[in-house]
Amino acid sequence: MDDIVFTAMFLMSVFINFSSLGDALIDLFAFGITRSSLARRPGSGSGELPSIGVFVANWHEAGVLGRMVEGNLSRITAPSVRLYLGVYPNDIETRDVALALAERYPDRVRVIVNTLAGPTSKGQMLNEMFEQVYTSDERPEMVVLHDSEDVIDPRTFEVYAAYAEHYDFIQVPVFALNSKHRSMVAATYMDEFAERHTREMIVRNALNATIPSAGVGTCMTRRVIEHFVRTRGNVLMTGCVTEDYILGTEVKRAGFKAVFAATSAQEQRGLDYVATREFFPKSLQAAIKQKTRWVYGINFEATRKLGWEGDAWDRYFFLRDRKGIVTNFLPVASLACLLLIFFEVADPFSTPSDMQDLLAISIGLNFVFLVLRYAVRVAACHEVYGTWDPIGIALRWPVALYINMAAVWRAWKIYLGESHYATRPIAWSKTDHEIPDDFVNVKR
Repeated sequence: MDDIVFTAMFLMSVFINFSSLGDALIDLFAFGITRSSLARRPGSGSGELPSIGVFVANWHEAGVLGRMVEGNLSRITAPSVRLYLGVYPNDIETRDVALALAERYPDRVRVIVNTLAGPTSKGQMLNEMFEQVYTSDERPEMVVLHDSEDVIDPRTFEVYAAYAEHYDFIQVPVFALNSKHRSMVAATYMDEFAERHTREMIVRNALNATIPSAGVGTCMTRRVIEHFVRTRGNVLMTGCVTEDYILGTEVKRAGFKAVFAATSAQEQRGLDYVATREFFPKSLQAAIKQKTRWVYGINFEATRKLGWEGDAWDRYFFLRDRKGIVTNFLPVASLACLLLIFFEVADPFSTPSDMQDLLAISIGLNFVFLVLRYAVRVAACHEVYGTWDPIGIALRWPVALYINMAAVWRAWKIYLGESHYATRPIAWSKTDHEIPDDFVNVKR
């Protein structure tokens, strides 16, 4: 038992070393990139926006869709921005809400009724919307993907228009609305998205690596849309649950230029990012369900459909995106080994070994990396939310670790037991949405 525990601890510790070293390298790159890259915006900035369609796919969203549309329209004053609401013929409540909105705002809202009964998938609904819109007389110059819980920053449309002079695929940051008062589970999304979208995504952009779509705050020019319609009949790949993530890779492979448009203004408290914001699930079960879909789609479906093709940086970030199917188990496995030692079930250090010094060094490095990861997360949250919350982040961290591990466990079960090794798509698994009551005074 002692030798088994020692070997397990050593292998896990070294694995964590390599994973943490990759994170530290991203932090190092980001340290030199972030300040110089933010607020740089190409283009002439003439102030006149082209026609922009905001596509929102809906299934059972009657409870939030009205407030989402009215709240965002009160903030978006540009007349060239129009909302397209995709609904199903058998989702009567959502369809009626959408039609009422279109009647109330005839110049700002259009309803697209799917030819199929729902639910199909978000990708199928969006493809249906692309087909109906781009075979009609109104074909917007750009399309932005959003969900029915999004608080849309009206400044994003100026960003899209400016970047579209040089890029055809534009992703803006996505952050969770302040959720400390909602639940600890919801607040974990604040920490994770703040860290990822103020660090890793900016580094990916600087290295010209693939920019994955976040599913919301994603803008495509008409050139990209018409290319995919012409070459395969659909804009989004069908038969998958993370068609948005896959789209980013497909755009680069098709020869189009993509950008992560992280622009901001300095405020007294942190940085005022131009970003999409939303509430994420607040219950443990809903968060695990949502992240299971992400993990399954990125790690299993995308790996099978996309492979590893790309330049060196693309392959590196594929590895980073996919390593979680193993690394998310390591914290709990490490804790299990420590508990065996604490309760004296095993004593891996009882037998002299030359490897013990290496294990001690490895564990020490992991502790240093842990402190660094914590400091980066605290700094990232300060950038986005303008306040320091070191205690809250420390308390939420174990919750996030558990959610991520449980999601990976469920994704593995689906992959091995239900999906025929990711050759058959799993059912559309949507989460219940919540939006702010007061869009005008919404706080980041």
